[in-house]
Amino acid sequence: MYVVCPEHLSEAIDEFVEVYEQPPDIYELDKVSFTDWISPHTCDFCEAPPKYLVV
Repeated sequence: MYVVCPEHLSEAIDEFVEVYEQPPDIYELDKVSFTDWISPHTCDFCEAPPKYLVV
């Protein structure tokens, strides 16, 4: 699972495919919510605010 900014979306997709050998599901963080999970405040690859959840 990756939480990323738009700049690092393709990098997260590439890493996901390499690890899991299948395409990920991609969600916009502002359009989804989970009861037991709070989105991090920064991208997994930089300090920018995240926009996408790659799972």
